[in-house]
Amino acid sequence: MNGSKSEHNLLAKKSSNLNGTIAIPGDKSISHRAIMISMLAEGKTKIYNFLEAEDTLITINVARQLGIEINQSSNCIEVKGNGLAGIQQSNKDLYFGNSGTSMRLFMGILSTQDFPSILTGDDSLSQRPMERVALPLRKMGTIINMENNQAPIYIKPAKEILGIKHTLDIASAQVKSAILFAALYANSKTVIVSESITRNHTELMLQYFGYPIQYNDQKIVLNTGKLRSIEKLEIPCDFSSAAFLILATILAKNSHIILENIGLNSTRIGFLKILEMMGADIKITIDQNQFEPYGTIEIRSSQLHGINVPKYLIPLSIDELPLVFLAAACAKGKTTVRNADELRLKESDRIKSMKITLTEFSINVVEHNDGLTIEGGTITGGEIDSFGDHRIAMTALIASVCSADEILVKNTKNIDTSFPNFVETMNSAGLNIQSLDN
Repeated sequence: MNGSKSEHNLLAKKSSNLNGTIAIPGDKSISHRAIMISMLAEGKTKIYNFLEAEDTLITINVARQLGIEINQSSNCIEVKGNGLAGIQQSNKDLYFGNSGTSMRLFMGILSTQDFPSILTGDDSLSQRPMERVALPLRKMGTIINMENNQAPIYIKPAKEILGIKHTLDIASAQVKSAILFAALYANSKTVIVSESITRNHTELMLQYFGYPIQYNDQKIVLNTGKLRSIEKLEIPCDFSSAAFLILATILAKNSHIILENIGLNSTRIGFLKILEMMGADIKITIDQNQFEPYGTIEIRSSQLHGINVPKYLIPLSIDELPLVFLAAACAKGKTTVRNADELRLKESDRIKSMKITLTEFSINVVEHNDGLTIEGGTITGGEIDSFGDHRIAMTALIASVCSADEILVKNTKNIDTSFPNFVETMNSAGLNIQSLDN
């Protein structure tokens, strides 16, 4: 996993100014949920701007194994939902590759069925914690077994699914969503309470599909009901993918980029608030989508300064924190990120991965158990490994816009899990990233 492979190496050279209006692919989190909720609805749902990346295609494959008919064309995914009772038992184990979102959310669906399932993943996914999902699901009457908190996961049929009141002790949208999916099958209403705000894509989509749900930042109440299909579901462009170009533009000289139709859900854009606190020149125009807010982001080169990142913004920027670390490395002064111990449980230990990466770039970094303190400086370039983590790979590559020397990143095939056309998109904006595998 950690970079002994020689294939899929990318070299980022000094880039020109970044300019233009750049297209960003569809949102990964929403693409996953669109397939899962469509398959549980009654009737056909047509999904547009679906992200066709390795992780989201895993979700489609698993849905098909469970008897769901899904037709893919160049611009549309059509899902023929069979209703909540319409899932069929797979005749083999369900393989989830590297997709933690797929595995955790499907745990909520599969643990309610009247048939057994076995969930497996690749080496990386099989090291990630899964008991955090199983614990609240067991309170609902499900039967889930695993060893050492890891996949493979063995699910047996449950006699009955109980509606529960559950307080989230981890700020995790995946845990919350797994409970919500299981609650669709419960014998009474389910209430979820949380002190922290987490992504609400599942709540928004369940509501859009006509399910009886009430929610605010602290409380969700899910009653019993059914899902109706949607004639046209338009997925906004992925904010987490856009974030790489947003930061690259800020760090590059004399640059100006416009990004359109980007998902601007308030539970996802903590990264923008952090950058604005650091002095970034960002303008946002919000439109209203069918079920998710979206809009235009305009970014210009900016001089950043160090900050102490507020605790409440950590869960709202969890996927973008590697980029926050890079922003801190290029800012004037010191930046501290704490309360981010969740980063140690991602595709890699992102606290350790980014400390090693930034140290290789000649930046002074102090590691804490739950974050980093970074002294801004000059990035020298260097050679790093992706640590088997797509977001570490992409973060290191965009550092080239302000690096004194070129940056070589090894083991970058993992980028395909979330952003298959990353290199083409970044180069179209003015970066200079080349493959060394030719």
